[in-house]
Amino acid sequence: MLNISENSIAERIKLEHYPSLHQSGTRKEIQYFKYWLYTGGFFILLILFLPWTQVVSGTGSITAIDQGQRPQTVQSPIPGRIEEWFVQEGDTVQTGDTLARLSEIKEEYFDEGIEDRAREELQAKNDAVLAYRNKAESLGQQVEQLERSLVFKKQQLEQEIDARRIAVSAASTNRELARLQFMRVDTLFNEGIESRLNWEKRKQYAQETEAKWVKAQNDYQKALIDRSGIEAEYREKIAKAQSDLFSARSAGLEAEGEVAKLRVKLGNLSMRRGYYWLRAPRSGVITRSRITGLGENISAGESILEIVATAPKLGVEIFVRPVDLPLIKRGQHARIEFDGWPTIVFSGWPNTSFGTFGAQVVAVDQSLDENGRYRVLLQPDPTDIPWPEPLRFGSGARGMLLLNEVPVWFEIWRQLNGFPPEYYTGTEKEEKIKTKPKAGYQK
Repeated sequence: MLNISENSIAERIKLEHYPSLHQSGTRKEIQYFKYWLYTGGFFILLILFLPWTQVVSGTGSITAIDQGQRPQTVQSPIPGRIEEWFVQEGDTVQTGDTLARLSEIKEEYFDEGIEDRAREELQAKNDAVLAYRNKAESLGQQVEQLERSLVFKKQQLEQEIDARRIAVSAASTNRELARLQFMRVDTLFNEGIESRLNWEKRKQYAQETEAKWVKAQNDYQKALIDRSGIEAEYREKIAKAQSDLFSARSAGLEAEGEVAKLRVKLGNLSMRRGYYWLRAPRSGVITRSRITGLGENISAGESILEIVATAPKLGVEIFVRPVDLPLIKRGQHARIEFDGWPTIVFSGWPNTSFGTFGAQVVAVDQSLDENGRYRVLLQPDPTDIPWPEPLRFGSGARGMLLLNEVPVWFEIWRQLNGFPPEYYTGTEKEEKIKTKPKAGYQK
């Protein structure tokens, strides 16, 4: 019905007898539905233009910012047997406190007087070194004495050779004179002027001078031969003494090497004795004992206890995808939610989230882990509320690194298309706020 006329016939017609007219009428439910539909559409359209903070999220756990405060195991540097415990789980220890006592399990160290034996052996080697040094010094003096004796002998022989040379010259002169006298006497004897007795005397004298000349020649040659023999003899003696000297020095050096080895051995034994007392490497709380019973054998490097620092500076390590790594910078702000603390998270509106805590990026690993992700280390934000006191190492955490602000409709469109988040550095972001350019992807 068009309701054009002012005279209505609705009171005179019963609509229940006409189903088509009943269904074509406008009911209040439909009007209410239209009202809420338009209102909801308006609010949805309004929400699409609200600012949305883009985030890069990752999961991880609580750790310590300082690696020296992270949980560490106490290891035994030597193999041994647990003989006595001095601490139990939950005890607080200081650096250098004794944790346990070990005993030896290697048979070469069973002798309790092994250090005294090593000292005696070291003393014997030191005496041997001293003896070799004295022997080398004596041999060196012997070589010097032989060289001086050789020089003296050579000078003595040179003088003797000179004397023999002079004797040969004198004998040669006497021989020539005796020969001339005999020739003159022989001439006079043949002429009958000289007697036979005088002739025989001159002949005998000539023969004697000849014999003396020959003897002088032989003595001279013998002196030359003696000079060569004496030099060869002394050179042989000097060479033998030098050989003994070098042998003594070599043996002394070997003994000194043995002394050095024995000193190292003695030092190692003394240090090994100190390792029988297992001491705390730092102050902290004993959280876990990996070896529990007395008399258990342990190998070198085996973990025995675990110590946690008493008041560590906590942080969070989260792992992000490689595609998000270029967006993460040191000093960047983040929000953290911890396991065990109720949270209501609106990732796009961090200021409206409940139960999250502020953080800053401290470091980013330069290499992938075994799961193909990068580790990001976060520390508490000093400008935000403090982190909860009961946090412990290893508790789960989820981090959200805050990036750029974009409209909600842009974020929905980006998620549907699988584009990476918008990101600007600090200077670029300030310029963006001032100039208000259109949102876009920065390569």
